Amino acid sequence: MTTAPLVFSTGPNAGPTITAAEPYINFTGINSGFTVSLVITNSYAVYYYEAGQLTVNTAGYIYVNSITTSYTTTTAPVQSMTIYIAPTNSPNTYTCSFTIISGGSSVSTPNTPCSLSIGTYYIHIKVVPNTPVTSTSTETITVNFGYNVVGNTAVPVP
Repeated sequence: MTTAPLVFSTGPNAGPTITAAEPYINFTGINSGFTVSLVITNSYAVYYYEAGQLTVNTAGYIYVNSITTSYTTTTAPVQSMTIYIAPTNSPNTYTCSFTIISGGSSVSTPNTPCSLSIGTYYIHIKVVPNTPVTSTSTETITVNFGYNVVGNTAVPVP
């Protein structure tokens, strides 16, 4: 049986695991990344601490390979979104950070890879909404990662 080099899952502070958080954030791990649904309310910024979890079974270099977004309003509710990957034994010191959305649009990919050692990591998410938020809206973002176990480069997808 082969073990995947990366395994994404819901963290300790997000739905559907934590039902109190589920109305605001729902984090779901997929084969090569995660999908997060965010309910955007009127605020300057929101920091979702330990929203996701990443288990690294093989050391290597992670990078964002693709990003898709969808939302329930005519204008993108998320102005910017950054994810931070931090080891669970030091969750306030991040190892990697990736800008996912800037200026209301997903950034170009792939981006610069970041080195990960074997272990378990949390995924924190910082979101800045487009303001003013006149009504609650939901944006769903899917982030797919690439992973290179050989070198510090993004591997082109055919």
